[in-house]
Amino acid sequence: MVDRDFSSSAGQGRPQTFITSWKLGTANGMVPMPDCSQPSNAVPLPQALRGPSGPLRCQGSRVSPTTSCEVPVMGAFTTREGVTIDAVAATARRWLLNPKATLLLALGLRWEPIFSRLVAHVPVARVEKLRARASMLAAVALALAFNDFLNRKLANNWVSDTRWDWDHEIVVVTGGSSGLGASITQRLLARNARTRIVVIDFQPLRWTPPRGSRLRYYQCDLSDSTALRATCARIKDEVGHPSVLFNNAGLARGYTVMEGRHADVEVTMKTNLIAPFLLVKEFLPEMVRRDHGHIINTGSMSSVVPPPNIVDYAATKAGLTALHEGLQLELKYSHHAPRVRLTLGVFSYIQTPIISGTTNQPNFLFPLLDVESVSERLVDTVYSGLGATIYMPGIMRFITSLKGGPEWLFRLARERSVHSDLDFTGRQDVDSKGALRRVHAR
Repeated sequence: MVDRDFSSSAGQGRPQTFITSWKLGTANGMVPMPDCSQPSNAVPLPQALRGPSGPLRCQGSRVSPTTSCEVPVMGAFTTREGVTIDAVAATARRWLLNPKATLLLALGLRWEPIFSRLVAHVPVARVEKLRARASMLAAVALALAFNDFLNRKLANNWVSDTRWDWDHEIVVVTGGSSGLGASITQRLLARNARTRIVVIDFQPLRWTPPRGSRLRYYQCDLSDSTALRATCARIKDEVGHPSVLFNNAGLARGYTVMEGRHADVEVTMKTNLIAPFLLVKEFLPEMVRRDHGHIINTGSMSSVVPPPNIVDYAATKAGLTALHEGLQLELKYSHHAPRVRLTLGVFSYIQTPIISGTTNQPNFLFPLLDVESVSERLVDTVYSGLGATIYMPGIMRFITSLKGGPEWLFRLARERSVHSDLDFTGRQDVDSKGALRRVHAR
């Protein structure tokens, strides 16, 4: 078992701001900036993006001088994945279905002075139609906003937690050596270089942490419960009790149920499901005692629509959903810790080392998710201090609802998964007992 401390391994002085990859919008369009996502490319934030009181932080499309952050700038209907239904829906929610704007419009059209002026220039029938449509838009916008309100409040037990201090929080990220876990870790460091972060992974870090970062790396086979328990004990003793846990690590072997070895099933179940349960058992008691913390589970749409060749992987993600939903009730009613937050990400295919190939699905509806889009959403959720269930792309929320509909319709939806041309072959060497021996780069 190996650990590394990067807090003082690369120079003295104030930690430099670290970014992965970003673009800066100018009057002439998009200017590509250095890609720092590869190892040894950690760079300080350019002086051009620094304000008088510190680095500039992206807040939507605006920039303000606060804690550093990546600066992705995209068009109204585009995302990192291109033009997608999520981008269109977000723009519609922002403008066409904005509850404040639509309510003002609907009320304004019913105000007699405005109505009288319109009637003087436009036929009454047309004005009445306009009134009806504005009222319908306002009703839909208010219904969507109220639904968001209820989702947010119920997911967080109607209580707030104002004690988040990212200079002192301790974050554990499993699988932080590459892929989504590396992106999450780098983004956390970009938000606040003083946050203490612990990466647990079997493979060594495939990226270079920024100088002075308070990051500790512990090498551990997550499928080995004994080694995992010992690693957790060391973390609590050497770093402290984590307040944030990213259950992110996962693997897929890429075999059918019949063709896979017993060892393939065992290592998948232990890494993807048993390890998150054990990590929760190790770190949750202190969160409950303080009534403060956040557990983030990286789930998958495969838990709802299991594709061929990764049925064992899909089963573990279904188990994570059960862990998330059951723990929500236990924290509220059994442990009386309503401020411990829980987040579940239900994601479609993500561009990570787990897979390669193409989805053969229309990109507008089912894009292959950029790892930066997913990590951004997860880190933003954690920084909000609120738990949530995140569907990416958003259409997955509606596909999930089909499970309670006609069985034949949901079967047709599931059969769409067989048309992908994706390779899930595992990168890990696994012995006959289900223990990891080596991880290969894809």
